[in-house]
Amino acid sequence: MSKRRHWDPFEDEISVETPDTSSIRNGVALPIWLKRLPLPVALLALIWTMVAGFAGNSFPFAPVAVTTLAFGAIFLVEMLENADGRRLARRVRIARDRGWSYTGRFLEWQIERTPVRDSEGQYERRSQRVKPPRLEKIEARIPELTKVRAGSFMGVRLDGEFWGDSREDSLPLWVAVGAMQMEAGLGMREMRRDARRGKGGYGQFFSMLGAYRIDRKTGIRAVIRPENIVNRGPLDRDIKTESIQFNERFHVSGRPMTKRDNRDVTQEVLQILTPATQATMLDLAARFHNLGFILEDDVLFFMAQDRLAGENASEGGIDRLLPGMLEEFEAAKLSIRRYVE
Repeated sequence: MSKRRHWDPFEDEISVETPDTSSIRNGVALPIWLKRLPLPVALLALIWTMVAGFAGNSFPFAPVAVTTLAFGAIFLVEMLENADGRRLARRVRIARDRGWSYTGRFLEWQIERTPVRDSEGQYERRSQRVKPPRLEKIEARIPELTKVRAGSFMGVRLDGEFWGDSREDSLPLWVAVGAMQMEAGLGMREMRRDARRGKGGYGQFFSMLGAYRIDRKTGIRAVIRPENIVNRGPLDRDIKTESIQFNERFHVSGRPMTKRDNRDVTQEVLQILTPATQATMLDLAARFHNLGFILEDDVLFFMAQDRLAGENASEGGIDRLLPGMLEEFEAAKLSIRRYVE
């Protein structure tokens, strides 16, 4: 496909080529129980290997062999299902249906051989995964919505990006999405259920991060992110609204966009956090696993995390449900943008 130019919150304008997926095969539809089996077996085999290594006097051939086969089975399942290919085809189909562009190329991790000093002080070249520059730029710009924060937020994993215009108001938008497998067989009941009546220990955890440009420059950077569970009493020093429930759920901070500007922007942040904004955020917090937003002058970043469980997390379930999840996310972003403006 030909390249298209889009507004981008990090590059101002970016050229995107949506990949051709006509040759991607569907793969084999495997039952959920079979997809879940290799991981616990691999973990148990790994424990067996460690115990045998400490207790025995010889090399633990059997435990190591079982561990190798179990971890190999994890990759075999992914190959049989062609999970990566189906994910790409699914997202390209969503982009085409909406007139958007999509690519995961900018967020692909690379394997590079870099010099590393060993225990004897000698350098040797080792292969390691290198974070893509695009992801580093995203994390540096909005770390509060992307990086892990102990006691507060597990961070986001992003592996693909959409660019296009909103169906609601035709304004340009950017949406990044990422997914990772989730095993919650021993987790609490709510962790084994999703918002679409799916239930089971196997699941997929989705992170969605989007950006709009609003119609006015605010001159401030306001951050509303998940609250840290240890921020209690004298440690709870963020900006407070009149809503106790909102204050318990979200951490609020703000600063001027200009570093030399030392003025207090508390009132300007509270003007953004109107009662309607707070009510909307609390409603969305009851629906999504985690959410937050950053208003950086005239760009609104919005983050939400969701999960699918059981059969909903199968490849067919994701094919069916992901378009609706993105629509719900877009509607949530628009509702926040409407009140912020």
